[in-house]
Amino acid sequence: MIRADSINLPEELNGWKLQGPPQKITRETIFDYMDGGGELYLAYKFGQLLVYKYLDKNDNEILVEIYEMQHPDEAFGLLSLDWSGEPVILHSGTEPLTENPACPSYTALYGEGLLRARIDNLFLRILALRETPAVKKIILNLGEAIAARSSQATFPALLEVIRPKADSTWQIKKQRTGYFHSHLILNSLYYLSHENLLHLDPGGEALYTEWTRRDTDHKKSTRLIIIKYPERQKAEIALADFLGAYLTEKSIRPEEIPASQKEKAVRLEDGWLGWKLVGSYLALVFEAPEEATVQELFGQLELQ
Repeated sequence: MIRADSINLPEELNGWKLQGPPQKITRETIFDYMDGGGELYLAYKFGQLLVYKYLDKNDNEILVEIYEMQHPDEAFGLLSLDWSGEPVILHSGTEPLTENPACPSYTALYGEGLLRARIDNLFLRILALRETPAVKKIILNLGEAIAARSSQATFPALLEVIRPKADSTWQIKKQRTGYFHSHLILNSLYYLSHENLLHLDPGGEALYTEWTRRDTDHKKSTRLIIIKYPERQKAEIALADFLGAYLTEKSIRPEEIPASQKEKAVRLEDGWLGWKLVGSYLALVFEAPEEATVQELFGQLELQ
């Protein structure tokens, strides 16, 4: 674990000068710093944020934001919300040892003057409003300086439940995999309801994934959500309450489905909905084109 305030940034870098000490943002002041954006970071167990500013001789600005999260999984989650950009390596010793079959293995992404990176438990944003090749080099140099102390990158253990099969007719869209705890984040990935139907909270963890058919023109995605609750009872309550609310919204009488049925699929107007409850894990499939797809996707999970 790295403390954000333990990072030492260079006072000057190729004519860009650091402007005084950093601005410190806490959980209590984050909404003063970013109006409307604070919920995103609080949803990922935010600790503190240090904001540094660099200026060149023409008063062009580079902003360095170092978010200190409570765990490396939280920094991964923030990066997983947007896998777009050019993958860059900030430190050769910090990349994951192996590829991940369920998501990209990138730890840093650059695009249009913005570098986003996960460095242990830190989430990094370095932004320049005016991008040039020289500015890009400065941004990457700053990222490299911050990453110098980091260790080997890891993935959240929850990703290990996804075991894509090479012979399956369905393949995962790795760049759409997102890790989260909050229903607000889920709704940004796939909107279910303004209410927290699945009882998501910081005590559990979840994955959003998308799957498409191989070698066909049918590219519409089927969605698979996997949630690990702190205990089985919470998973059972969440499933019962979800079905009661969601199926009612879809004009289906949930009382027609036995409460003891831990795995089932039902036809809705936008495709098949499936659910599978195993221990404290709940898997949900949305918008499957047929019932067999639900079973095929569940077959690519190892839940226990």
